[in-house]
Amino acid sequence: MAVEQHKAIARRVWEVFVSGDLNELDELVAPGAAFHDTQDPFGDQRGPQHMRSLIEMYRKSFSNMKFDVKMQIAEGDYVCTLLEAQGDNTGEIMGQPPTGKHARINLTDTTKIVDGKIAENWVTWDTLGMLQQLGLVPAGAQRRQHA
Repeated sequence: MAVEQHKAIARRVWEVFVSGDLNELDELVAPGAAFHDTQDPFGDQRGPQHMRSLIEMYRKSFSNMKFDVKMQIAEGDYVCTLLEAQGDNTGEIMGQPPTGKHARINLTDTTKIVDGKIAENWVTWDTLGMLQQLGLVPAGAQRRQHA
């Protein structure tokens, strides 16, 4: 499979995330696909069901979600995607009530594509930055400007 097709599959998952039409996940995600994210409450699930659970959770937590692909790099079976994610916190997140605030963070998604489907995935995202923007944890001390 061509590198550009791998990139398209990795991008398509984020489009499905925003659209909420989760039926396409069976075509994009292998049945035994493994997902790695330290903030993932569904780590015991695999495949399309894992993605459904995760997407449904975040869609309940955030409205007006957008994912802007900033860059993709692909080599062999792997695609690394740098994204900017944003949305309004209108539902419970990580056990906390909605704040109504907007958050914008960066995340890096590395995806392994095998036989045209996601076989494994690693996500790293700015959890602390999101929680600070939502007012759920205090922001760090401001750096002093030196004259």
